[in-house]
Amino acid sequence: MNAAIRNRSSRPSRSRGSVIINTAIALSLIIITLIGTEIGFMYFMKREFQKAADLAALAGAQQIRAGCAAATAAAQLNANGAAGGTPGNMPTGLTLLPGEVQCGYWDKDTSFQSPAVTGTANAVRVAFQKASPTLLSFFTGNRLISVNAVAALSAPLAEFSVGSKLVTVSGDSTLGRLLKGIGLDLSGTSLVAYDGLAQAKITPGGLLAALGIPVAADIGVGELNTLLAGRQVALGDLLNAIVTLAGQNSLLASNIALLQAIQAKLGLTNLMVQLGSLADGPRGLFAQIISPGGTGSSALNVGVSALDLLYTSIGVATANHAIDVSSLNINLLSLAKVSVQAGVVQPPSIGIGGIGAKAYNAQVRTYIRVTTDAGLLGSLLSPLIKLDLPIVLDAVQGTGTITDMCTPALQDPANGKDRVRFSVESKIANVCVGQIASTDLFSKSAACSYPSTLKDMELINVLGLLKVNNHLDLGVLKATPDAQLTLAEGETGTTPVNNLQLGTTVSSLLSQLTSLLFGGQAPTGAPTGSQLDNLTTQLWNNTASICTASTTACWGQRYASAINTIRQNSSQSGLLTGLLSGVSDLLTGVLNQCTGLLGIGGSEQGCKNMIKDALQTNSNGLNGSVSNAVSVLAGLLEPLLNAIGSSILTPLLTNVLGINLGQVDVNLKSLDCKGLPMLVY
Repeated sequence: MNAAIRNRSSRPSRSRGSVIINTAIALSLIIITLIGTEIGFMYFMKREFQKAADLAALAGAQQIRAGCAAATAAAQLNANGAAGGTPGNMPTGLTLLPGEVQCGYWDKDTSFQSPAVTGTANAVRVAFQKASPTLLSFFTGNRLISVNAVAALSAPLAEFSVGSKLVTVSGDSTLGRLLKGIGLDLSGTSLVAYDGLAQAKITPGGLLAALGIPVAADIGVGELNTLLAGRQVALGDLLNAIVTLAGQNSLLASNIALLQAIQAKLGLTNLMVQLGSLADGPRGLFAQIISPGGTGSSALNVGVSALDLLYTSIGVATANHAIDVSSLNINLLSLAKVSVQAGVVQPPSIGIGGIGAKAYNAQVRTYIRVTTDAGLLGSLLSPLIKLDLPIVLDAVQGTGTITDMCTPALQDPANGKDRVRFSVESKIANVCVGQIASTDLFSKSAACSYPSTLKDMELINVLGLLKVNNHLDLGVLKATPDAQLTLAEGETGTTPVNNLQLGTTVSSLLSQLTSLLFGGQAPTGAPTGSQLDNLTTQLWNNTASICTASTTACWGQRYASAINTIRQNSSQSGLLTGLLSGVSDLLTGVLNQCTGLLGIGGSEQGCKNMIKDALQTNSNGLNGSVSNAVSVLAGLLEPLLNAIGSSILTPLLTNVLGINLGQVDVNLKSLDCKGLPMLVY
């Protein structure tokens, strides 16, 4: 019994249900595999959708400058292919529709705008949602896939400069002429060797690297402007970096002589250069970079003329410092003393960027002070007439702004070259006469602002009876409308001759001076005896060139000349309305103190007495009786005022500074319109 039981228990037992379990597992694996395959296929299709969107956006961005219709057509052609031709990048059976393509503006700060608001359209967005094809038809459900791609065209960039129209003189070096335009006449310093820098190009990025200033590869335009505006470098270091990068190491020795000459002119050392500019801030070597849709790295790679960099660096370093202009040969009829200074109150700058970018010329100020403490009026007549005219004249301030660029409409019809349109504003910012503190004279661009910087002062005093205590301000003389220039790379445009002609400026200045002097002011009182004696002696001595013999004939000629001078000066003064009284010709044969009777009994002192009598007599004036002596002295001012224009302003601006007042040059150094499309989202 026990043996039988043992035999039954030792037999292997039969497995039940194992096939069902294995089958379930196998089916589960198959289902998981099928689901995974379908999901993988959907991920694959999403990549295909995204690739199609990316390529279509890039194709559209390439054509965005031709207009949105052209960009949309290019995007669709890339996605859908041509009928009967090259297939597109969209999966079979799917089509990119026009409504799935948008044109707009993109930059890193505003992202994508459609329609473009901040700037001109420079980007294309392709966005669509479509159902993915199925690999296994029995899978159903939501199979929609959404993709989005934005491609932007890199911003076109131009590099340009703005300068006053300079007078070309045979033999002048280019750098010498440019420096003369900012008041730095470095005659005696050899500058011809620097002209070779005009053909060399330097990138701002290369210059910063040479100066040891690190810049991030992905720096934005705003960050780059802030970086440059916050950096100052020594002028000597900057000059050496420029000539080294230009491959002109032979100029390193010349830089030493150039720097010494500049420092000697200014009487200063340790000249510094600010590299960049910000809006409403001090101006540096580079104007504020404006590149809609662009990056800072693209601006850093623009080629800039090495000569422009050198000249502009010197202009920035020497700004706000006065330079005595000693080479001006001034002739004011020996009537007055003149001192002249020139200096840069706003430096030039190099413009880099796209639409909205600006460049400026150097705003050069000339300070002319005319006084009667020397010369004819200063010696014998200083107790009688005093003149003190501090004249501030800013040469033309030019600003060039890019208003359009790289469009089909701007292309040169003759050769198809891309071009840039500039709006050029030119104006004489300040023309004034009055008291300005020496600390403000060359340190503030708005020195003619009354009453903050420009003050009233005694400009003219005739015998203490006729005084002008005032100021003059011609304000802003502006050429209107702004000139429009369209230039291709390498071209220079000049604004047309405008209403800022020197003659107009001088005429307006002198007419205001005359108006101040004779604008209804009535001299009160009478000259003292000593004042009349001084004026009489001066008038008599001025006739010594006629003859010096102690004879009645000679005395008569000298007296007649003195009386004629009295008549002429009085009529020039504008103070008198009627004929001079008490001024009569000397009649031969008539008894008088000068020639006596029939040439007997006259004397030189008698002639002077008759002149003095004529001077102390009153005549009819604008507002009553006016002393002949006052009108004579006032009349001396007219030739003096006229000489200010012909002997100071004109030769100063044209011969010394070499500036053609009223004209501005704009030079487009380089232009990159191509632009590369890039995926930005």
